[in-house]
Amino acid sequence: MPLRRAIGTALLAAVVSVLAPAVVSVPAAADDGTDAGPMIGIGIQPLGIAEGPDGTLYVSDYDWSGGISVYPPGETQPSRTIRAGRSPSSLAVTPDGTLYVTQADESGQAQIGVVAPGADEAALAIKVTPGHHWLTVGPDGSLYVANPSEGSLSVVLQGEAWIKRTIQAGPNPVEVAVAKDGTAYATNELEGTVTVVPAGAPAPSHTIDIGAKAHPHGIAAASDGTVYVANILTNEVAVIEAGGTAAARRIPVGTAPQEVVAAPDGTVYVTNSLDDTVSVIQAGASAVSTTVPTGDDPGRMVARADGTVVVVNRRGRSLTVIPAASGTAAPAPAGDSSAEAAAEAAPQGVAGTSDGGTPGPSLPAVAAGTAAVLLAGTATLVAVLRRRRVKNSAGRPSSAWTFE
Repeated sequence: MPLRRAIGTALLAAVVSVLAPAVVSVPAAADDGTDAGPMIGIGIQPLGIAEGPDGTLYVSDYDWSGGISVYPPGETQPSRTIRAGRSPSSLAVTPDGTLYVTQADESGQAQIGVVAPGADEAALAIKVTPGHHWLTVGPDGSLYVANPSEGSLSVVLQGEAWIKRTIQAGPNPVEVAVAKDGTAYATNELEGTVTVVPAGAPAPSHTIDIGAKAHPHGIAAASDGTVYVANILTNEVAVIEAGGTAAARRIPVGTAPQEVVAAPDGTVYVTNSLDDTVSVIQAGASAVSTTVPTGDDPGRMVARADGTVVVVNRRGRSLTVIPAASGTAAPAPAGDSSAEAAAEAAPQGVAGTSDGGTPGPSLPAVAAGTAAVLLAGTATLVAVLRRRRVKNSAGRPSSAWTFE
């Protein structure tokens, strides 16, 4: 690896370990000949994403006064905005439709807002320690909260608005994944390990070494119990077999892989934050099968019940929809041809663009326990669909969509 690339990647990991949700990376130039198309500012800073039991999509706006955009199934424009606290970031939805959001109050106190099904604002809040907190819902509806500054995980039972128990983890746990059997896995980024907590246990059973220099960050548990860990500095995904106590194999992916999700069929998706791509790994495979181009600075994702995956492009201020791994294209919404034409006709240099025009405002670093992000833009979301050409392992094109 050239010295400049090594230094850049190391600096990225240092920032991510402290302010993971606020990372804005400078993307590497695409080398696959794929035309990403114009990026049109949408007036929000997307960050967290989650899907409800009815297929509703929720996207948080990481602005000091941001809210949560609600997309009904099949829609590319939000139907409403849920009022939340300051700088809403991570999102999670329980099986009964309760939405949890990491946010801050007026004084900067970190908390988790609780939004009842169908409500338009967070009516309750759970105080948590300073810093960013990743939220994950387990199969029983329990909410798991990563507490990096405490080196612990907190558990909130479904239907409750208080912490039921706290479990000690390793140094700086940044994300949590919960397998179908209720086993929780937390990535301890600074130590390079994964903490394993059996279902309902008050303490971890063991720790899995991933590599101190790997900086494990994103983590996901597939339906068969296999766990996948995105390692930012080593540009790979570590694979832990169900019940395993060590990484069984490692799969090379793109540059600075940050987040990972597993679709219902076991297909795994990894965001490469410096490449502006998503690596696709088939269930049980030892190599990437497809690389999908995304918008600028892909981050968090959600694997939907229908197999599609939605990616948040943080700096691009857009969402990319990747069709199910079967190769079936995601259905285009009504008016697709006119939206396509609008994308083709969009002039370069639109304020807020990141492709040939004036760059949109990037997300500044936020001190732990506070949030002060001042973003320009309108409150109206303009949705534009742009078809992307994607090469699979056989060299045949498939389809991905970005709405911006």
